[in-house]
Amino acid sequence: ITGVCAVIALKGAALASAAPSAVRKLSKGRLSFKVADIPELAEVGGAVRIGNVKGKPVGVSRTAANRYVAFNLACPHQGVTVVRDENGWVCRKHDSQFEADGDLVLGPATTGLTRVPIKVTRGTAVVG
Repeated sequence: ITGVCAVIALKGAALASAAPSAVRKLSKGRLSFKVADIPELAEVGGAVRIGNVKGKPVGVSRTAANRYVAFNLACPHQGVTVVRDENGWVCRKHDSQFEADGDLVLGPATTGLTRVPIKVTRGTAVVG
């Protein structure tokens, strides 16, 4: 039960700044937000869960000054939602570890987190 509480606490913390006011739901299950409104994305290497795209939990990471990636937060090993930690993302079920940008660090997962389309135009991101 302690692990579940920790996951819920981390999930809530990651969502606190991004949802609900900074992230807008769009048609076809997509999400939109102004990058400047998400403090976790202020620095290269920052990452945050932004919500669900088409029913799937999604994170976004800033990988360069003007480059962002989005990815499904379901662990490719068994589909458990990963959570943010100080180094990136971790699956609490079997301890797979991922970089902030979703790349695989340590298995049992054998691939990184699945990419989700993201387009950033004039400081506004559309994910999905």
